[in-house]
Amino acid sequence: MRDDSRREQQDAVWPTAVRWDLGGASGHVSDVLWQCEALRAGKLYSRSLFGSREEAEAFALKMREVEPDQMFSVEAIKASAVWN
Repeated sequence: MRDDSRREQQDAVWPTAVRWDLGGASGHVSDVLWQCEALRAGKLYSRSLFGSREEAEAFALKMREVEPDQMFSVEAIKASAVWN
């Protein structure tokens, strides 16, 4: 027995099935991105990417207030290390 209602639930074709959400860095066109890493107890807890140093520093500053037990570092990285 075939259930035709399952057809409506199938995934779309490849190009339309994928939706890329690259966050705040998606509109960035430079070859440099800014990475903010959060460390807790010496281990990487999270990593976020930003299009400018100011955005990354503002994020780190805000997070230091909210999460005082984490260490935050901001550094420049090549965009090619993230997207080939």
